[in-house]
Amino acid sequence: MILPVLIATTASAQDSAGQRRLTDTTSQLKEFIITATRVSERIDEVPSSVVFIGAKDLQQQAQINNNLPNILMQKVPGMSPSEESQNNFIGKLRGRNFLVLIDGVPQSTPLRNGGRDLRTIDVSAIDHVEVINGASAMYGNGGAGGIINYITKKPKNVPFSSSTYFNNSLNLKSPGETYGYNISQVFSGRTGKLDYVVQGKMARSGVMKSSDGEVISPFYGIGETKTYNALVKLGYDFSAKHRVDVMGNYFNSIQDSRYIGTKGVFGVSPATGVRGDTNILGGTPYNKTLNIRYTGNFGKTEANVTAYYNDIHSVFEAFNQVYSDHWGARLNLSTPFTLPGRNTMQLIYGIDFLKDHTVQKDMAENLVTPDMNMNSIAPFLQSKFILAENWIVKAGVRYENLAFKVSDLTKGTKFTPGSSDTYNAVVFNAGVRYNKLRYLQPFASFSQGFSIGDIGLVLRNNISLDAIDVSPVKVNNFEVGVNGDVDRLHYELTGYYSTTKEGTSFMEITTGTFGLTRMPQRIYGLEAVVGVKVTDWLRLGGMLGYMDGKEDPKNDGSYDAKIDNSTISPLKAGGNVSLQLTPKWDFSVQMVSIGGRDVFPKDKWNYGKYPVSGYTLFDLYTSYKLKNVTLSFAINNLFNADYYPVHSEVRGATSEGRYYVKGSGTVANLRIALHL
Repeated sequence: MILPVLIATTASAQDSAGQRRLTDTTSQLKEFIITATRVSERIDEVPSSVVFIGAKDLQQQAQINNNLPNILMQKVPGMSPSEESQNNFIGKLRGRNFLVLIDGVPQSTPLRNGGRDLRTIDVSAIDHVEVINGASAMYGNGGAGGIINYITKKPKNVPFSSSTYFNNSLNLKSPGETYGYNISQVFSGRTGKLDYVVQGKMARSGVMKSSDGEVISPFYGIGETKTYNALVKLGYDFSAKHRVDVMGNYFNSIQDSRYIGTKGVFGVSPATGVRGDTNILGGTPYNKTLNIRYTGNFGKTEANVTAYYNDIHSVFEAFNQVYSDHWGARLNLSTPFTLPGRNTMQLIYGIDFLKDHTVQKDMAENLVTPDMNMNSIAPFLQSKFILAENWIVKAGVRYENLAFKVSDLTKGTKFTPGSSDTYNAVVFNAGVRYNKLRYLQPFASFSQGFSIGDIGLVLRNNISLDAIDVSPVKVNNFEVGVNGDVDRLHYELTGYYSTTKEGTSFMEITTGTFGLTRMPQRIYGLEAVVGVKVTDWLRLGGMLGYMDGKEDPKNDGSYDAKIDNSTISPLKAGGNVSLQLTPKWDFSVQMVSIGGRDVFPKDKWNYGKYPVSGYTLFDLYTSYKLKNVTLSFAINNLFNADYYPVHSEVRGATSEGRYYVKGSGTVANLRIALHL
């Protein structure tokens, strides 16, 4: 289903004229085009909430901290705080699970959530990021909380260009063993009808240390990790109306630590790293993505046909691994119509096909879950009306047919036969926006999304598919908001309300073994973004993300229980100051503050119910441009704050405190970029 969207401008963006701030003028907002809705649209025509992280801002954030979950935390008000690890197990968007895409190709593994989908490509291969907030079935299963779409590098409109980046990092509190490097190369250009992008990256991170200089436990960590990425994109214009694009991306990230993790004691001491070694190399041995797209015009109708493939392998240190591959195709058609008066209509319609295969195995390649297969066929229809030039009205529907098949499973002496079943899902959306006034542009929308849930988590316990209900779980999302420009000020304010009959809650039953319960949930929140161009050389920005919710554990309509901290993120506030000291010299400082959340009594402490203490981090960034060289310097955690990431306290004492780790201390990053 194609959902309407509104840019929540938290970052700078690029157009053909170069780098621009989205907060500068309304005219620039009208010129800016997004593709997150599967059609190209001006952002003043979409009545819902989207965050766009532009190329310039993405590279600046990557210089401070190149972990993608950390970048999203900084820029997306409704995004969960970074776990500062290989995983995003508790990663949520507005309290719901999200679907990650690379150029529209799904990376998430909803049949058995591996929690690695945010780290399936390197930042150096990404041009910009589009985040669609709220329930969305635009690409099918998994988008109950929204969609995060990584858009890969675009070719420059010259015959040949080259960009080389060399980054060095070091912990300033305790430098020993913490040195890391990052080298990436990008070639791009256009010759005649052919354009291309070729990217390569290799990196190794050093030992991760906390503010007191102690080695952070490497358990699922990102220290001492080697990372490789290779991207190739080719495009060919057969004519002005017909084009073919081919994209391939390979990502590899493996940790090989000289340390092993200790056990932490919640509220007393964190898990740390002590000298030792393990033969099990955790991380992502490979993520392979291939996308072939044809676009063409036939009269007034624009056609987009895409075929894609994705194959991801995730290894979980000392435990198990997840294999997941996706094959799919999409037919997307768009036809405009002229109506009487100053009115127009556009119909977007088509059909999606998806084959999802996922399996979890132990380190000896024995089945932990049965082989799980899901085939999906989904036709959709979306309408867009522009009435009296300034009213945008959208409505759409998507029908999804889901066919499941699981293999036999034998664990120990217990045998569970395979089975199959078929389910259907129908989801709707509607939205309206009024964009005549520069200073006041209100919108409202309703959208539905669905997810079949993490069925592998249940099936791995030798439970038959016939014994559980894996029908799609719908999420209803209501959203109202307003944005506008008043002189040099740009503002956005959005409120949302999200409901589902089958929200999830986890509890540790025995060490490392977790039970899952489902119950009705309601989540609500408020998000705000503001940007001020004080002068031509000084800009101020800020954001606020608040959410809370209730659940109904007795299923009697009372909604009298708090939702735990693995779903509800604490209050988040951010701010930044950017100065253009000279035409060649930039300087900025940013802050993010994660609040505390302590809503459960001590006798209820378990997964997600331990108190969250919160923290505040400051970062510094500066760059100086010479003729073809740019020197950049950044400091992450400028004041060496001593803190626990939210995920550490969500896990608390579970799994014998292995996840109870401190966050990283002060890290300096120096980069040299050469552009030819």
